[in-house]
Order: sequence, then C-alpha cells, then structure tokens
Amino acid sequence: MQVLTVSDSATTSNMIKSAFAAREIHGIDFLHVRSKSEMLAAAGDQSVVLIDWEGESPDGRAELIYAVKEKLPRVPVLLLCPKANAGSVFAGVRAGAVGVINKPFEPTDVIRSIANTFKAGQRTRPTINVEFINPFIDATHNVFSSMCQVDITRKKLFLKDDYKMLGEVSGVMRLSGAAVGAVVISMSSEFACLVVGKMLGEKPMESLTREVEDAVGEIINMISGQAKASLVKTKYHFTISMPKVVTGPGHEIEHQPGVPNIVVLFEGEGHDFSLQVCLAAADGAAAAGTPPPPAQGK
Repeated sequence: MQVLTVSDSATTSNMIKSAFAAREIHGIDFLHVRSKSEMLAAAGDQSVVLIDWEGESPDGRAELIYAVKEKLPRVPVLLLCPKANAGSVFAGVRAGAVGVINKPFEPTDVIRSIANTFKAGQRTRPTINVEFINPFIDATHNVFSSMCQVDITRKKLFLKDDYKMLGEVSGVMRLSGAAVGAVVISMSSEFACLVVGKMLGEKPMESLTREVEDAVGEIINMISGQAKASLVKTKYHFTISMPKVVTGPGHEIEHQPGVPNIVVLFEGEGHDFSLQVCLAAADGAAAAGTPPPPAQGK
C-alpha cells in the first residue's frame, strides 16, 4: 500500500507517516509529490492519493483528481482540507474524490480514513438500486423547484464510506419501520441562505440564523415525506422522525455500518449541494441492486 500526498510542502506527508509509525503500523510507503506529472508517475493500483485542498483554485486542484481517475479509476482520492474551507470540497467530490480529511487532523482519524478508504477501493463495491433511490432524487427536484423556487441539476451519484458531510449545514431525517436509516441534505451556509431567501420571497438571508436552520430542516422533511409516499408499497416503506439540523464545517453524521451510503450531488444557482441516503430493509437487506444511472438534468 502506498500513501501518496500531493502538496506544495512535505510537512503533511511527514506528519501522516509519523502517525502510522507511532502506532507501529508498517508495510506502507509514504511519498510526497508536488506536481501532476510526479503524481501520475508515482501512483499505482495500491495507492491512496491525498490532495492538499489549499493553494491554487479548486478547479486547478480538481484537475489533479480527474488525472488520477483517468489513469487509475479504482484508486481512491481523499482531500486534505482545513475545516474553515470545508464548503469548497464539492468541486473535488464532483471530480471524483471519495472523502475528506479535515486539517488539522488527529492521528487516529487520518489513519482510520486512509485505511477504510483503501479497503473500500479494493473490495467489490455494492451496486445501487435505481427503484430505491429515484424517489429521493425526484422528491429533491420537486421540493427545490416548487417550494424553493430553485432549478437544480443532478451532477453525480456515488457511494461513500465515511460519515463526513460535504456542506456546512445538514438537515437530517431518521427513518424507521420496515426500512431503517437516514436521509441527509447538506449544503454550504451561503447556499442555505440563498435558498431560504427564495422560499420566503426575499433577498438571500445575510447569515445562518435559526430561521435558516429551521427551513433546512423543513426541506429535508418535505423530501422525506414525498419519497415516503412513493415507497409506501415497497419493502423500503418507512416512518419519519422530526428533522434535525447539524451545522459547522467538517461535521459528521453516522450511518448504518455495512449499508450502502448513497450520495447524489446536485447543482443549483451556481452552488453544489448533496443528498445522502442510507437505508436498508429492516431484515438487513441493503438497498443495492442494479448499477447507478448516469447523471442527467431534470
């Protein structure tokens, strides 16, 4: 296994190497590179690539991810991002990154993230049941179009293993009954303020107030309610709890271990946001089946 860090400085790579050495975890090669050409020359099938999400523009750093994925599609890419800049990681996820490690990081957290990501990249990934996820996608389109007055486009659908949310504001709905799990919508503070302003027929809200948080909770409530109605006659029918809103850069929301954690990336008004669904039938059958559909607008 190789941990390949792409950064202007070797400091981060050395810190990660020291964290593994302190816990006497051996058999891993640590390599620091500075450029795309060095990265492509060094990366291999047994690599985990860490890209420092600081320095040049997000679009420039995203090009590094596209380059890795073109050469080695199954090699996982993680972003190293300061919590204060967490809202910028959507560009990296859209390019193909599968997770985020917040800086400054705790040694235990970075070891767990790298190990879990490498294991996930090596095993056969579960496929996604289109009939299961489509009601949530359709509900998201309907709620944003009719209630939020925002036209959105689906950009990407993928599976991820970690608990870290991509945005700074997340609305969470726990699901129970014949199917159990959670659905989460996560967005930047800026987009949340814009959406709530449109919901109220006003200018974008100036800051992340309690009113904005309550509105994000109502959005996930409406999405869950519409999906519930569509799934009522399937084995994934469920009841919903009261919505909860979690805020802060780099926050985490746990999901059921061993159940596919499906993330759908959307774009609206020039902003990215994500819908995350982790749901399984109460008998333990995961929501997996046919391959994921290609991204398309609606």
